[in-house]
Amino acid sequence: MLMYLIVVAVVAASLFLMIDFGVRAATLFRAQQEVRQLEYEINRQLLIQEKLRARLQYVQSDTYIEEMAHTRLKWTRPNETLVVVVNPPAAEAAIREESTAPAVTTSSEMNDLPAFMPPWMHWWWLFFKSSPPEIF
Repeated sequence: MLMYLIVVAVVAASLFLMIDFGVRAATLFRAQQEVRQLEYEINRQLLIQEKLRARLQYVQSDTYIEEMAHTRLKWTRPNETLVVVVNPPAAEAAIREESTAPAVTTSSEMNDLPAFMPPWMHWWWLFFKSSPPEIF
């Protein structure tokens, strides 16, 4: 009878230890997954920080100032001529009437254009009647 009592106690203790080990293993697994997730997020944020620092350095450079002066403010250097492409609605209607080709830009396509476009994009629309390809 004592032998059965010892066997039951050993089985009960073993069962308790196995369940406790399983719970601890599951907790450790979840913690490791969370560590991996946080490491991924840290690396992603470091990459964003690196890009932002590069952008900040570029924005503080003379190249950026010159680019903004040319594109947004439409400033020119001495002896340069500013050319602005303008698509008046009357000229667009005349072109549509003269041309039977399907490549004519409609007014709805022109409404899809962003409010601010750099000058090179006006030229792109003038020649290709589509958005420029996405490079990045």
